[in-house]
Amino acid sequence: MRIIKQLLYVFLGGLLVGGAGAIAVFASLSRPAFFPEHQKQLFAVQAVDTMKYSRDISGQVLDNPAAFKKMIDEQMRLIEDVGATHVAIATPYDERFIPVLSLWVASARAHHLSVWFRGNFSGWEGWFGFPRIARAEHKRLLAAFIKKHPSLFKDGDLFSPCPECENGGPGDPRRTGEKEGYNNFLIEERDIALREFEALGKSLEVYTTMNGDIARDIITPASAKALGGTVLIDHYVSSAERFGNDVRTIAKKLDAKVGLGELGAPIPDLNGNMTPLAQANFVRALLDTLYVQNESVPLVSYWTLTGGSTAIVNDDGTPRPAYFVLKDYYTAPYVYGTIMDSLGEPLSDVAVTVASTTYSVKTDGGFYQLFLPPGYRTIVVEDSAEYPGVTFALSNDIGTSTQRNVYLKPAHPSLWYKIRALFYGKKA
Repeated sequence: MRIIKQLLYVFLGGLLVGGAGAIAVFASLSRPAFFPEHQKQLFAVQAVDTMKYSRDISGQVLDNPAAFKKMIDEQMRLIEDVGATHVAIATPYDERFIPVLSLWVASARAHHLSVWFRGNFSGWEGWFGFPRIARAEHKRLLAAFIKKHPSLFKDGDLFSPCPECENGGPGDPRRTGEKEGYNNFLIEERDIALREFEALGKSLEVYTTMNGDIARDIITPASAKALGGTVLIDHYVSSAERFGNDVRTIAKKLDAKVGLGELGAPIPDLNGNMTPLAQANFVRALLDTLYVQNESVPLVSYWTLTGGSTAIVNDDGTPRPAYFVLKDYYTAPYVYGTIMDSLGEPLSDVAVTVASTTYSVKTDGGFYQLFLPPGYRTIVVEDSAEYPGVTFALSNDIGTSTQRNVYLKPAHPSLWYKIRALFYGKKA
């Protein structure tokens, strides 16, 4: 009987739309669901910064680097456990500090973390008593550093030649007025780094990171494009609302993706002092503003793990509440599946949204995927021209991922749709 029904289905389809078209439709309805590779975490790069230890005390570590290994390993354990993909290491690139940098990198590898090299040459800002250097010397040192130390780098690492470059060299372009020179230097340094990594056969992303005001006022859209179409801002503000607005405004002005090279709280001059609970609530609010625009935010890095007012781990190694807030987002579970019509045909360009947010994706070949930190469990499949939408809720305990396929019934099914439903059968 089933064979007869299928033959009749094809025959009727041939009468209505032509035999070849009917066979193609029948075949498409018979194919199994296909899911593309899932994104594994909310942000493509999720990092935690170690500057207060990997840079600020690196001079002390020089006398006996191995003595600090236990402390470094413990920091890496905490960063791995919070769900980070990368650790930001700010040890200077000078030859003198290579033993210290190597210690941090080795620990990162042992804890399955990629490295974001976020140091600089000490002479750029005059760290550790080094004499100041100019741009030409910085470029020379950059090429020599990468070329001399290939074993430091692995595919998937990130590299920043000159983080917050406005803090050293010839000075802040907002004061010097040297906007063009600043833009050109950042581009030249990125090109040098990429060229050297290519010569080593290494695949690293090279990112430029700067203060938010520099991105807004100094960087041009042409420069943002030359920097790979992504700029990273180190950004601290008094409110989460302003934080989210600034990210959107800079992205729109530069026609580029904007990542967070640094975010954190509290900064006492901006936020005052905060209790651990108040810090956690503020950090959650910051991350929420990035969550709803996560598809255009390629990188998020919390500054800093421990040491300083924004620390999420106490000096004794115990996590603060904000640590677990960061973990909520870095390890957020996701829901995925296929949006189909009631015959099982995948539907493209259907909007799927997390309720009460602006976080929305469009289906591609029917497929969708949404990340769901705590507090977000209701999904809205939006209305379209042909199909009324639906809303469904998930339980709080959904593990790391859960599949939910959705079947939509057309509001006004055509005659051909009804015939297919009659002879092929509805999925829902």
